[in-house]
Amino acid sequence: MVERRLSPDEEPMDPGPRRMLPLAIAAGGVVLVLAGGALWLTLSGPLPDRGVAVALPAAPKAVEAPAEESPAPAPDSQQQAAAPEAPGPAPEPPAAKVEAPPPVPAARTPVANADTPQSLLPPPAAPGSVPAPAPGYTKGQALAPAPDVDLIERVATGYLPVIGRDGRLPWQVYARPFDLADKRPRVALIISSLGMSATQTDAAINHLPAGVTLAYHPYARKLGEWINLSRAAGHEVMLTLPMEPVDYPRNDAGPNGLLTALEPAKNMERFNWVLSQGTGYVGLVGYEGSRFTTARDDIMPMLDSMKKRGLLYVDNRETAQTAIPALAAELKLPFASSNRAIDKDATRAGVDKRLAELEDIARRNGAAVGIGSPFPVTFERVSAWAQGLEDRGMVLAPVSAVIGKTKEQVPQKGDAPGANKDVENAGGAAAPAAKEGAPASKEAAPPSKEAPAAGAKPHAAPAKAQE
Repeated sequence: MVERRLSPDEEPMDPGPRRMLPLAIAAGGVVLVLAGGALWLTLSGPLPDRGVAVALPAAPKAVEAPAEESPAPAPDSQQQAAAPEAPGPAPEPPAAKVEAPPPVPAARTPVANADTPQSLLPPPAAPGSVPAPAPGYTKGQALAPAPDVDLIERVATGYLPVIGRDGRLPWQVYARPFDLADKRPRVALIISSLGMSATQTDAAINHLPAGVTLAYHPYARKLGEWINLSRAAGHEVMLTLPMEPVDYPRNDAGPNGLLTALEPAKNMERFNWVLSQGTGYVGLVGYEGSRFTTARDDIMPMLDSMKKRGLLYVDNRETAQTAIPALAAELKLPFASSNRAIDKDATRAGVDKRLAELEDIARRNGAAVGIGSPFPVTFERVSAWAQGLEDRGMVLAPVSAVIGKTKEQVPQKGDAPGANKDVENAGGAAAPAAKEGAPASKEAAPPSKEAPAAGAKPHAAPAKAQE
């Protein structure tokens, strides 16, 4: 039998492609499954939103009211919705609910009279009456959201505070509520130089009593966020005002510090930059400034601007020769002056001693102001001290509650005004500076390195901390 040889064109096919055929079919099936799943998800509707949850007022719920009550207006329908539902109609409870006026809208009625501006502070007491304490004035209840749109103006660097069209002042609107009828001696504490360290700032906001006022550097990167968190925790807020010290430029108050060598227009430009870095603050507290605060012509425009913008100012008493008390009295600027740098000696015993001195000053004057730095020992001792303050017949107050409250301190036996730069006068008037006479000259004797205001020397320069 003759074997027929196949030609090259008739040779059998390579079995390789046949082996790949099942794999191709399987891959096609997977693609079809995925495509079908995507089509099903598309047709079934969008995925639920996973964005940030925002607290909004609850929408009014629909109420199935009886036929005879359907024409009732919307506010009455909401009140009827609050009434408990019963199987049978109960006419008397709904009628009682409808007749009761809602208290919240009545309390929020706008005030058009400029003599009684709307404010977070309690209104002035009528003759012979005692105003009720503001809700939460002793607790850490959140302050009203800031800013108030009627109290700001837009500029290139942010927003500047202004007095409202109805006469409201930012230092009163943004103040922490306080019972102004409280006759107990008031101690106000300011923790200054915050915002440059997240750890220190978070500890101040969340672990200090809500009555402690928090003051932030304008150089802080997250200043707006820190201010909002502080107000949410119940703290009154201030900004620090960096100014030239006597040892400038070795000790620098930062890139936008006020300097005696600059033209007034340049200093005002820097001052407005500081004000525009945040909103919702009651005023400013000095940072450094042992030279600038003695230059009357240099500091005067800034104090005048604070007065016109409805802010308050706290002098950190970096030097006994400060011209600010006299100028504040001349301008009628809401003003207070520091009595003690509470952590100049940053030890437990040192802080406790200064806090006790503040109590003595408050008992004699009616009020006292202390400034501290964001040190762990300061936070610890202030928290422990504040727990028993009311048991000792005193009250922790925000700075806004001691404006115009303090009086001139008469020197007492045992007082040593020359021992440090701290003073026992937070009155905010020019009279103490003029009447002190010889004691004032003794206070001027100590070298400037003796008692810097809280937060001045212990911290790195703001320009460095910002890096």
